[in-house]
Amino acid sequence: MIKRGGQIPRLCSGQKGFSIMEILLVISFVAAMLSLIMGVSNFNSKTRKLNEENTQVTLYSIEAIEAVKMMGRSVLVAGDYSVDLVGETWTISAGSQLIDGKYTRNINISNVERENIGNGHAYGDIVPSGNADPDTKKISVTIDWQSRTGSAKQEVLETYIHRWASDRWVHTDWGGGSGQASWSDETMFYTKDSGIDISIDGIVTLQSGFLDWNEATTTATFNTTGDKDDNDVYELDDIAYLVTQNNSSGHEFYVIDVSDIYNPFLLDSLNIGSTVSSVVVQGDYAYISTSRNTRELQVIDVSDPSDVFRSGEYNLPDSSNAKDLQVYNNEIYIVQDDDLYSFSINNPGDPLPLGSIGVDDDAEELFISGQYAYIATEDSDKELQIVEITNPTSLTIVGQYDLPDSLDATDVFVRGNRAYVSTKENSSGSEFFVLDISDPENPSYLGEYEVGETVHSFSIVGPYALLGTNLSNQELKVIDISFPVTITEVSSFDLDGYVLGMSANCSIIYAATSNDQGEFFIISTEVVDCDYADFGTLESSTYDTGSDQVVYNWISWSGIQPTDTEVRFQIATSVNSGGPWNYVGPDATSGTYYTTSEEYINYTNHQDERYLRYKLFLESEAAWQVPILEEAIISYSTYPQ
Repeated sequence: MIKRGGQIPRLCSGQKGFSIMEILLVISFVAAMLSLIMGVSNFNSKTRKLNEENTQVTLYSIEAIEAVKMMGRSVLVAGDYSVDLVGETWTISAGSQLIDGKYTRNINISNVERENIGNGHAYGDIVPSGNADPDTKKISVTIDWQSRTGSAKQEVLETYIHRWASDRWVHTDWGGGSGQASWSDETMFYTKDSGIDISIDGIVTLQSGFLDWNEATTTATFNTTGDKDDNDVYELDDIAYLVTQNNSSGHEFYVIDVSDIYNPFLLDSLNIGSTVSSVVVQGDYAYISTSRNTRELQVIDVSDPSDVFRSGEYNLPDSSNAKDLQVYNNEIYIVQDDDLYSFSINNPGDPLPLGSIGVDDDAEELFISGQYAYIATEDSDKELQIVEITNPTSLTIVGQYDLPDSLDATDVFVRGNRAYVSTKENSSGSEFFVLDISDPENPSYLGEYEVGETVHSFSIVGPYALLGTNLSNQELKVIDISFPVTITEVSSFDLDGYVLGMSANCSIIYAATSNDQGEFFIISTEVVDCDYADFGTLESSTYDTGSDQVVYNWISWSGIQPTDTEVRFQIATSVNSGGPWNYVGPDATSGTYYTTSEEYINYTNHQDERYLRYKLFLESEAAWQVPILEEAIISYSTYPQ
């Protein structure tokens, strides 16, 4: 109770209250908290405003880049620009623009330069100073604005626009013949001369003449030392390179002059010290596969045929015998047991291992065609196996084929879109098969022929297969394979030994046999002139790229090009489907040709010319060997992109 006089009574003992100091502390704390809350609220507001601005700037930058991508490449000239949406179409104007009264957007288009150049095509890394790349532009979008926070802000977004998308004109079959002016039938073309042969499905080659088997006869034999079988032979430029089984009585590698097919004579020989299973010659070197555990791959220098010597070797990982090898460009492929190995021979005397891959069961023989190795194996459910060799350091099995019954394949040969496979004796069917390999991943059956015995080896000459058989009175059998469904016998020869390896052309067969007294045979058809063509041309029909805005990127081809043969192309383009057609090479003149397996097409000479033709030139100065084209590809790009 309050007494009169207004005095405040004392607190009773045990009561508590706030002191002045405590009250001041509470007030300070509350003030600080209010200040912090106001500060955080203000910070959040500023952050929200900045995030809104940054999001808007990003959207305006992306919008500008996407709008530029829709423009035709003809307007993408170096400079500063703005874009506007007029109706449903983006338009481009010089100079920057103000958006929403706040954001100044500038779109800069600049040219690009690259490290390398070929036929007008710039490629490689982008560099500050190098070779102008007409197919690439740099797009930089810069946006400046005054932020709500009071500070000046800038954002830059950069990208590159490439004319990278391309189409391809692919030609793999010419069997439809000539007479087609415009590209509609993929098997036809415009015209060819008499030197070109298109009779074999899937290839273009030179006419290889004819064979008259009625007059064929053995002209000579050659007896190698001892009684060992001759396993293989490779003839090149009138010299036969012959290899044999391990021969304790003499040598296993022979160099024989066969320029006179009636009087062959020995030039030199070499002791290998083991069985040699196969031989291939390229340039100044012979490459052989052997049973020698420490040197299954050997290289023989034959630059002087009268004085040959071993110049290189390689010990394969396994101790098994190497069975066969093939040379492809600057690479060797060799099979040993159930493995395929690849080697670089950029330095022939020192083979450099590149890669390997396992195949099922023993690999007996192989054949290289285009970007694939075809392997004949003893695997009863995939006698033919196909390995892609595009990258020799990373071999890949892509296809296989299971022949009827459980067979052991003995040899394989590929020409165009057909693979030919021989086998050991098949008591219930055929020993020679023809397959369609136009799709290497899925070979298909075309035909077969029953020989009646093992086929040790064979070769293909024109429309004929020359089979080395185990028949006692038909060791060499000739069959016509023009029509795989109805293969017919043409002729046969009774030799004194089985043909284990052969090298053949349209008039002469060089045979390595098992005969003890004359293991090496020369058989001639007695045809002096077998109408062999040394030159031929083919002109394609007209291909429509479908666009008046087009550039041509590159031309590539695959096939077989033996030493001293040529595969060449020229390109003609026009704004009219009817031409004119002026065929030129890489320097835009009629005196040059595209000669490598993949080459850039002259950029400026053919730009924006919608219609295209190619002209193929085949030439040979290699006695009986011919170049073979299996595929031609031309890459082109249309724009705007």
